[in-house]
Amino acid sequence: MFLVASSAQAQSGADSALTWKQVAGTTINESLASVATGPVRSVWYAAEGKRLLAETASSRVFETTDFEHWRLNTTDVAPAPVALTSTPFLPESGAKVQAAGTRLYAAGHDNIYASDDNGRTWLNLTGYNDRSIVGGGFSALAVSPANSSEITAANESGVWRSLDGGLSWRGLNDGLPDLPARKLIGRRTLALADSTLVTFDSGIWTPVSGTTDPELTLRLTTAARSGWQFNAITQSGAVVYGGTSDGRLLVSRDNGAGWTEAPRIATAPINRIWVDPERPDSALAASGVRLFRTVNGGQFWMDVTGALPPSAIHGMAADRSAGVVYVATDRGVFSGRLSLNDAGPAASNWTSLSRDLPAAAAWDVRLNADNTLTVALDGYGVFETAVPHRGRSVRVVNGADMSDRAAAPGSLISVLGANVRQGVNGNANYPVIAASDQSSQLQVPFEAAPGVFQISLEGATDRWTVPLTVKDASPAIFVDGEGSPLILDASSGLVVDPKIAVHAGSTVQILATGLGKVTPDWPTGVAAPLDSPPAVRGAVTAYLDGTPVQVTRATLAPGYVGYYIVELQIPSIVNRGTGELRLVMNGEESNRVKLYVDPDPAP
Repeated sequence: MFLVASSAQAQSGADSALTWKQVAGTTINESLASVATGPVRSVWYAAEGKRLLAETASSRVFETTDFEHWRLNTTDVAPAPVALTSTPFLPESGAKVQAAGTRLYAAGHDNIYASDDNGRTWLNLTGYNDRSIVGGGFSALAVSPANSSEITAANESGVWRSLDGGLSWRGLNDGLPDLPARKLIGRRTLALADSTLVTFDSGIWTPVSGTTDPELTLRLTTAARSGWQFNAITQSGAVVYGGTSDGRLLVSRDNGAGWTEAPRIATAPINRIWVDPERPDSALAASGVRLFRTVNGGQFWMDVTGALPPSAIHGMAADRSAGVVYVATDRGVFSGRLSLNDAGPAASNWTSLSRDLPAAAAWDVRLNADNTLTVALDGYGVFETAVPHRGRSVRVVNGADMSDRAAAPGSLISVLGANVRQGVNGNANYPVIAASDQSSQLQVPFEAAPGVFQISLEGATDRWTVPLTVKDASPAIFVDGEGSPLILDASSGLVVDPKIAVHAGSTVQILATGLGKVTPDWPTGVAAPLDSPPAVRGAVTAYLDGTPVQVTRATLAPGYVGYYIVELQIPSIVNRGTGELRLVMNGEESNRVKLYVDPDPAP
């Protein structure tokens, strides 16, 4: 069963009540001699040779005395460059040479070298098979004052130490807080400062080959199509928002074909834009230390920064229904109250959420469907906590995509922020399928009639009354934390990786909810039978990139409560790449999900 769950306990209150958990480390698997990390600007030994210090690209200085554990150093600064030694030849153009006893070391851009004949010949200490075993882009080389055979190098992949004059190398990056996290592409996928994408896999960040930051791709596509050079851009459906380096804000309602510029309000570069996925007319833009809002689709923007402590804003996330906004800044993460439905007052009640986080710039923040908040910190990686504002209130959402869309008879709904034991509406019982302190899952009775109701929810000690809209049909496709659809293998009935391409002519089973009543009638709260599951009464249609897709059957999902299976026949001729899939029933559209399609038939 796919249920909303959270690893953190639901919390209420402000900063002091949050429990942050580091969910990803700071090292990267680059297939080097050891694990890597982000760029290091300088490295040097203290005078006695027992302490090693490193300055990261973020200008923070760390030190180690056991060459395993690093701690922040707020007093030392990088020394002036050592005097260079002139030699007859250089191993690389621009290489920096320094003497260590009778030996010379040289740090080039690509490798580290040594010479024992005063620079007439050089030995490459890091090169193997035309690449450096410790990465490239060397920025500094330090020789221990206590031992000329102990050298440490800094480069684009971190800090590297050798105790035998460069014959062997060991990375000192495990525990060095130097991951240049810049943007949360997904919950476990990051864009780094150089736009490289890495995903957290098996305890370490791993580069994602062949992919780029979707925002960067959209910027390049838009520039080629319209000529606009945007500094920040985002899209929801056909609505695209763009911001320039000189503070202009523009909107397109036709996928970037035509653009309308709003009256100028910002003076600094627009460095980030957030758009509400369910109501694209609501959006936020960050410009320097200012936060701007539009609720009319970009016609006008309003400065809603309020009393937010002055600090560069790098990322935003918001819950429009709750009127809460989160911002990632150079001073950490803040939450504030802000209406995103109307042109109300500026943001208020700004609260720091960073007391128990490392002191570092927050570059992005993300609200997740499972009631958690994720933040990316420069150097320190990714942290999560229970969403503070949802811990203070109870909210009912669709069980498939965590949206505010209506339910339908038989639907699975999620109650965020409450451990529910019982749910009722008059004489109708809403059975509890699963429950935790963060959320609970209930099923709408198959007998429920359309309308707007007040459901009474009961916990161990608390009671709540929440509104719920029910329609005859309200389709929704189940998605995971990354927004990918949950797909079943047609032959085995097992869930498959949504990143695996769907082949032309193949059969796909999509997990959904909200498809309403079934034939024959089935009791609420009981898992559907494994054989001959009841069929959906109404007609379900599907579209892939706007083209109708044949629905071969739509039934309750065998063995599940509140889940339906929609079986689709992928056309024999499709375009390669990512397609947009949606379901329609009784004129009601589902959420739109991405489906990876391969035009080649299945092997």
